[in-house]
Amino acid sequence: MVDYIHPHILLRSIQGMNSEVRVDDFRLKTGIESFAVFKQLLNFFVQKKIGILLDKNGKKIFLFSAKDRIRASLLALQLGCDIQECSQVLSWKDFEYFTSELLTMFEYSTRVNIVLSKPRAQLDVVGIKNDFAITVDCKHWKQSNKTTLTIYAEKQIRRTMLWLQREKKITKALPIIITLDNAFFKFINGVPIVPILTLKSFLNEFDKTDESIFLITKNNFSS
Repeated sequence: MVDYIHPHILLRSIQGMNSEVRVDDFRLKTGIESFAVFKQLLNFFVQKKIGILLDKNGKKIFLFSAKDRIRASLLALQLGCDIQECSQVLSWKDFEYFTSELLTMFEYSTRVNIVLSKPRAQLDVVGIKNDFAITVDCKHWKQSNKTTLTIYAEKQIRRTMLWLQREKKITKALPIIITLDNAFFKFINGVPIVPILTLKSFLNEFDKTDESIFLITKNNFSS
């Protein structure tokens, strides 16, 4: 049994996690030259139930899903990598699910890719706790600027209002933007700009009554 793998080895493996990949090709994609380390990684996968190892036409192949990439990222996080390192090896779609999993660690129930109609709008991630919700726009960017963030902040406010109008049990919601990089702007139009690296501290410390934060309530659009 393998109880430990170096977290950076685990992160490197995510880059090779295609839906179906031969074991030999997988080793090349991860860049792991040592056969001993690679064997340890494979044993770790088996133990943690990451991917499915099959024999296909006499060749060993791995089957990976998006959930396997998220699970590997969360394990790397638990083993000592920081959130930003884990996020950087994920695709933009994986980044949304990774954010969702982080919210569940703070006792939020989550929904991903909520699509509204008439008018059409989409929320990447929503975390719900009691009658309060955090609506998240995930931006898997390595760079951002104020003009771009302002546009997306205004869109996130509108999307959140549309969603909140349709929710009977939610009375207030906080729209936020989560970025991959360290944004230079803490708030834009009252919308928190939260680098993924600081998400944990934000969830621990933000004050729902802070005047800097645009907390949307039913009163914002009641007649």
